[in-house]
Amino acid sequence: MAIPLFMVLATLGTGGPASSAVTAEKAAMVRAYVTAYSTRTLEAAQLMIPAWARKYNMNCSGCHYPAPPRLNATGMRFKWAGYRMPEDVGEKVDVERIQNYLAVGAEATYEYEKTEGQPATTSGFTLPGVTVWYAGPFGKHYAGFFELAHGPGGEIERIAQFSTVWGKEKTYGGFRFGQMHNFNEWGLAGFDRSVGISTPSPIEDPLTAAIPFMLGEHALGVEGYYVSGSNRLSAQVLNGVTPEGELAGPDFDTRKDFLVTDQILTDSAGSGIQAMGYYGTLVGLDTLSPGLASHFWRAALSANKIYRGFEVLGGVVIGKDFDLPAAAPEDKGLGYWFSGQYTFPKSALTVFGRYEFVDPNTDASGDANRRLVGGVVLPINLPQYMRWALEYRLDTPQGGGPKTSNITTQFLLNF
Repeated sequence: MAIPLFMVLATLGTGGPASSAVTAEKAAMVRAYVTAYSTRTLEAAQLMIPAWARKYNMNCSGCHYPAPPRLNATGMRFKWAGYRMPEDVGEKVDVERIQNYLAVGAEATYEYEKTEGQPATTSGFTLPGVTVWYAGPFGKHYAGFFELAHGPGGEIERIAQFSTVWGKEKTYGGFRFGQMHNFNEWGLAGFDRSVGISTPSPIEDPLTAAIPFMLGEHALGVEGYYVSGSNRLSAQVLNGVTPEGELAGPDFDTRKDFLVTDQILTDSAGSGIQAMGYYGTLVGLDTLSPGLASHFWRAALSANKIYRGFEVLGGVVIGKDFDLPAAAPEDKGLGYWFSGQYTFPKSALTVFGRYEFVDPNTDASGDANRRLVGGVVLPINLPQYMRWALEYRLDTPQGGGPKTSNITTQFLLNF
C-alpha cells in the first residue's frame, strides 16, 4: 500500500499546475484510501462491564451517561483510580467474588450501504461479536484489565494491561503498561466512547494521506500518570505504528512514539476539556527505502458541556507527516467534528447528531470528506445490560465524488 500512497502524495503536493482530470484522479485515490478504513467505525468495541455494577450494587447509570458505554464524571474517576472508587485508593482490595470481575457481552448489527451511481449495495446482518472481560483492582496498589473479543468481521482483538496507583483520594498517580486504550476510549469530551455506533472519523480514520496513523488504534507501551482533583495528566512511550497502520503489533525498529494528554473534568455530568500531542516515527513506509525514518505529529483539542439532558461537543485534530520517501512534500491534515444530543428523562432515549470533516492534505483541493451522522440510542431494562441503537451516515466527498449512505442498527447485550 505504501508506494501508491506516496505517489498520490507526491503528485498532490506539487506546486505546479495539473489538469483537471489528473487532479480528480488523485482526489479519488485519496478518498478511496480514507474510505477503506471507514468501515472500521462500525466494528468498534462497545464497553460496558456490569460486573462493577454488581460489585457496588448500583445501576449502570451511576457511572454511564447518557447511555452505556458513555461515562459520566463518576465513571471517569472510577477508571482513573484503577477501577475503584477514589476514596478507596490505598485501601486493600481482595478478589473474593469472580462475578465482580468477570463480564461477557454480545453485539449484533444490521447494515445497509449504498454509494450513489453504483450498483453494489451492502445489506445484511453481521455475525454476532462476543467479548469477555476480566478486570478490576486487587491488593492496595494494583489493577488489571483483560479483554478478549471476537468481532463481527471474524477478527480477534485482545487487550491486556496492568496498572498501579499510589496516593490518596484527591491526589494519586502511577503507571499503566501493556496493550491498552492509549488515547481514544480512555479520554473524555469526545475521546471517550461514542454514544452512537460509529466513532468520529478524525479519530477512527487516518488523518493524512501519507502515514496511516489512527488515533483510535490500541497501543502497546507504558504510561505514567498523575491525578489531582479533576485533572489527569499523563505521558506515554509506545512501540509505534507499523506501515499497515497498526499500533499494537510488534516493533521492528528501536524508535518509539510519545504521547502527552491532559484531561480536565468540569462537572459531575461528565463535561470537560481534553488536549493531546503525539509525536511518532515510522521506519519502512516505502519498500524501496526500508531504512528511511519518516516522522509525524498530531495535536487535538476537544470540549463538551452537558446541561440536564442536553450536550454539545466539539473537537479538532491537526497533523503533519514529514521526512517522507521519494522526497515527497510534507503532508498536513485537518479534521474536526461537532455533535449535539438530547436525552429524554423518562424513557432514557437519546437522540444525537454529528457533523464531521476530514481533509487528508490541506495543500490539495477536492480531497476532503464531509460526513453527517444522526441516530437514536435506547437503553433497555434496569440494570441497563441491553441497549439498541440506530444510526444513519451520509458521506459527501469534495470534488464531485459520489455520496455514500449508510444505515446501521445495533443491539448490545452485556451481563
